Amino acid sequence: MAKPRRPKPEDPKPAHTGAVVRHQKLCLSIDTNLRRIYGYTELEIEVPDIGIVGLHAENLGIESVLVDGESTDFEYYPRNQGADSEKRWASAVSSPSSAADVAAAAYVTALETEMVPNLLINCCNKMQIEQINTESNGVQSSAEVKQNVKSVRVNYWVEKMETGIHFEDNVVHTDNQIRRARCWFPCVDDNNQRCCFDLEFTVAHNLVAVSNGSLLYQVRQCDG
Repeated sequence: MAKPRRPKPEDPKPAHTGAVVRHQKLCLSIDTNLRRIYGYTELEIEVPDIGIVGLHAENLGIESVLVDGESTDFEYYPRNQGADSEKRWASAVSSPSSAADVAAAAYVTALETEMVPNLLINCCNKMQIEQINTESNGVQSSAEVKQNVKSVRVNYWVEKMETGIHFEDNVVHTDNQIRRARCWFPCVDDNNQRCCFDLEFTVAHNLVAVSNGSLLYQVRQCDG
């Protein structure tokens, strides 16, 4: 199956796959010693006609992606805007008076690049494609209807995080910086995409997990 086109930061308008997230579940284990989090997120998504869902994910280790419980193809394009980006914009500064214009252009470019999803997931399996292609009477098949809403699960981990989530001794906390939820879990990181979340955190027995929302249940396990 052909893989989706790699998103290009220089595109004039951010790409949007048209996917709509109905609900998202996040299950994470937090290791304060290794300064690492790992687990999975599961999204209930209305899949667009193209069959490709685009998520935002920054500096995450993507282990696997499943759609309705089955492994699927995906493409992940981590963004590395480090020293090379700084050198490129620095070389464009010819005088102190041009520095502000260059900084503004760099900022706008960075914002446009961030809008482009960089985790592309194939949500249309081979059997469904064959069923849809064999429909010749113009009537929508049951395969097409079922393809509309999918359960997408992403197993992943993240360490050496620089933003979004922070480790300070035995305290781990997130922040409310815009477009930085993607730095600790895959999502559609857009203010226009709001949905209900289920959050599940596993921490060491001597730590306490605190979050917004209503506490549904907690399980305590003691050593020995």
